[in-house]
Order: sequence, then C-alpha cells, then structure tokens
Amino acid sequence: MKVSLVIPVYNEADNISWLSTEISTIMSGQDFEWECIWIDDASFDSTWEEIKKLNSPNKGVRLKSNCGQTTATKIGINVAKFDHIVTLDGDGQNDPKDILDMIKIMITNPELDMVQGYRLSRSDNKYFRTFPSKIANKIVRISTNHNFRDLGCSLRLFKKDLMGDLMLTGEMHRLFSLYLADNGAKIVQVEVSHRPRISGKSKYGLGRILKLSIDILLYKVIKVVFISPIYTFGKFAMVGYSFALSLIVIAFLLKIFDIKTYIDGTLISTSMIIFATSTLFIGLGILAEMLTRVSSKVSNPSDNSVLEKHNV
Repeated sequence: MKVSLVIPVYNEADNISWLSTEISTIMSGQDFEWECIWIDDASFDSTWEEIKKLNSPNKGVRLKSNCGQTTATKIGINVAKFDHIVTLDGDGQNDPKDILDMIKIMITNPELDMVQGYRLSRSDNKYFRTFPSKIANKIVRISTNHNFRDLGCSLRLFKKDLMGDLMLTGEMHRLFSLYLADNGAKIVQVEVSHRPRISGKSKYGLGRILKLSIDILLYKVIKVVFISPIYTFGKFAMVGYSFALSLIVIAFLLKIFDIKTYIDGTLISTSMIIFATSTLFIGLGILAEMLTRVSSKVSNPSDNSVLEKHNV
C-alpha cells in the first residue's frame, strides 16, 4: 500500500517540527511508500517557514488566502500521488501511531473504502470542545440515516478515487464521511487516541454547532434536490399547476351557476400567480439540471488558490 498523508494547518508553527519528526519516525520503519503533504491555509505566523524546512517525503502547499479546512484538505488530496489518503489535524492531537492500525485494517479488509476514527476519550476542554462535539454528532445522527460516532475526528484513511467529482466547500469536511457513505462507500469506524494540545490555540468551539446545522441543511438540499433537480422542482410545479387549475374550475363553476361572491376575481388572480410561480419552478429545475451536469464535467478550480509549493 502507498499512502499520502494530508495535513491542513493554520497558525501551527510550533507544532510542525515535532509532529513531522514523530510522523517520520513512525512511518519510515514500515514496508510501504508514503508522503506527507502539509497545506498552509494562509497562516500569518511562521508556519510556512517551518514547512519549508522539512525534507522529502514531506511536501508543502501554501494557499493565497484562508480557504478553510475543507478546501485546504481537498487541495492536498489533489496534490497527493498515492491511491490511499490519510487525513489528520496539524495540532498534534491525533496520534500518528493510529495510522498504522488503520492501514492494517484496510490491508486485511480490501473491500473497505474508508477507515474512520472516533475519539472515545478526549483531551479537550469539557465545555468548549467536548460538549459541542457531542451535540454536533447527535444532530448528525438524528438528521441522517447514518450512525457515525465522531464525524469531528479528522483522522481517517480512505481510497483517493472515492473523491471523484465530490465538491466540498466551506466547512463540509465535517460531513465528508456522510457524503462518501451516500455514494456507497464501505466504512468501518475504529477508536483512536486523542492527545492534549501542546501549543497553539483551537480554531473551534461552541460556534461549530451553528456551522454544523448549516452544513446539515446544505447536505439535505444537495441530497434531495441536486441528485435530480428537474424532478424535485417538477414535483412542486405539478402541485402548483393542480392547485391553480382547481381555483380556475371553482371560479368557472361559480360563474356557471351564477353564484355571486366577492372572491370571483381573487380566484382567477391567485390561480394566475400560482401558475406563473409553478412555471418558474420548472425553469429553475431545468437550470439546476444543466448546472449539475456542467459542474460534473468542470475540473476543480481549487488549484488557483495555491500561492507557493515546496518539494511538489
């Protein structure tokens, strides 16, 4: 097996050197090829300078602006030259030793597409990190048909070809495993270690609950609407057309039986508005269908975000 490690970092200058040394010590003693790709998400400390000090098989990519962990990870995956990807955080809280266990599981079970880690025992602030994470995972389990224990855990091993045309933006890395599972990926969850942060500051807190709620909403929209947008919008349009037709029939019957009522004109006006709105839904469905088909053929433009590379 050949493995590419992808590590997005943002203002983690104090963690680059020792974490890189630890990874090299663990990975170099194995009988497989590997590389480690560090993605500097436009840090304003000396993170990039620390990355440039690293020797092969370490590589570095510096982004022009802060794009977020999702985009940084996707760019790292694009740069990776091997067929299996390991993602982990750059704060040192993921233990690289767990990577070896994940690789063994993948080798033993070649039918698997992903090994997803989960942190049973966390070394974080109980109220500002652990508690929000538990709520976030509970929201995911309630909102979806998947029973992932810890989607906030970045330590995972998966086959690179799973990415395909999967478009991930914003903070959607939290739901990465969900999207793969929806695409038929075979995933197993394993317990991994979680260590205290030695230096630097956490980038997450209570705000992640709000962000996750937005991501879940987007996930639902993508899953329901954009798999086949013309049919989704078409259903709304058909309901509207039926309702508009019903109003016209009622108005016609009132006219036939010479029933005087103050809603005669209102019925016709309302039916016309509903008819026009339904037609708009049809147009939106056609437009969304065209955009979906075109976007699947357009290459990911994320490489335009790269400012500088090291050993790549």
